[in-house]
Amino acid sequence: MKIFVISMKSYKARREFQIRQAKSLNLDISFIDAINGSDLSSEELQNAANEWTRPIFSKDVGCYLSHRKVWQQVCKEEQKCLVVEDDVIFSSKIKQILNSIENLKDSWDSVYDLEFAPGDHVLSNKVSFSDEKNLFEIKEIYQNKTGLAAYVLGPKLASKMLLELNNYVMIDAAFWSRTWPKYLQIEPAPAVQMMHIGKAIKSDDSSIEDVRNKNYLNKSWLSRKAIRLKISLLELPKFIKSTLLGDKRTLKFDKDEFIKNFDNLYN
Repeated sequence: MKIFVISMKSYKARREFQIRQAKSLNLDISFIDAINGSDLSSEELQNAANEWTRPIFSKDVGCYLSHRKVWQQVCKEEQKCLVVEDDVIFSSKIKQILNSIENLKDSWDSVYDLEFAPGDHVLSNKVSFSDEKNLFEIKEIYQNKTGLAAYVLGPKLASKMLLELNNYVMIDAAFWSRTWPKYLQIEPAPAVQMMHIGKAIKSDDSSIEDVRNKNYLNKSWLSRKAIRLKISLLELPKFIKSTLLGDKRTLKFDKDEFIKNFDNLYN
């Protein structure tokens, strides 16, 4: 499976980490140059804010544009692809998991979340798939609004996301809140962002902070309320389903393994 890593050119330490990780796990990765939100004009950022309900930062717009950029690349492929952000650490089982996902006879609208993100998710109690070696299970996601750091999607789904999310949105919440995809969670989660296990690549810290220093707000109070209402109505069916049928809990993942993997690669 092709793996696209979203990464700013200036984040050299992170790219070096991902290259070492890919080599250790026998993964085929390609870097997609991320859009740096701080390079966007104030007008571009304000126009994006006018499409949303709450204050946003340039980093948020850069993240939105970067994921759209990688979806454009996925559209050119014939098979499912893994998209990851450059601060992701993998489980040692990631290769077997990706091979299993690649070979599943699923529908075009299936998207797989591989990431552990903190906070409660709402999953089905029913197991959709369990591999022969019991390395992982797949369950349907009823509710998830956080995290877009490691997910598998196919070209047709990527194309539809590009059409549907063509104006600025808070990308992770919007991606996981569509009405039509079949959202699926891998557990134990085989990917996690460094910050969620208390790790960081220090040389990149200052460049990250540079894009968090000013926010932008939709200038129209009425527009903010209208957008919020539209989002709430869109999410209502999933909310009802998750309330009636879902299992609300934190995701399973092996934190100790991720800490060990990071230390082995970075130290």
